[in-house]
Amino acid sequence: MAKSSQLLIELGEGLSLMVGLPRIASWKSSSRPKKPGRGIIGFNSQTKNLEYYNGSDWFVASMSKV
Repeated sequence: MAKSSQLLIELGEGLSLMVGLPRIASWKSSSRPKKPGRGIIGFNSQTKNLEYYNGSDWFVASMSKV
């Protein structure tokens, strides 16, 4: 990806987030945050997926290049 590229992250339920060069947390499935806040986003290095927490469950965020 070029340095000037942006990502549009589809969070579901009509929500999306546009980011430039993201710096986000990284974890494995077993080491996800213990008390995550609603909307936290991170990269699961075990599954190679970007994940977000909706307040009760973890979901994989689909990514598309804009």
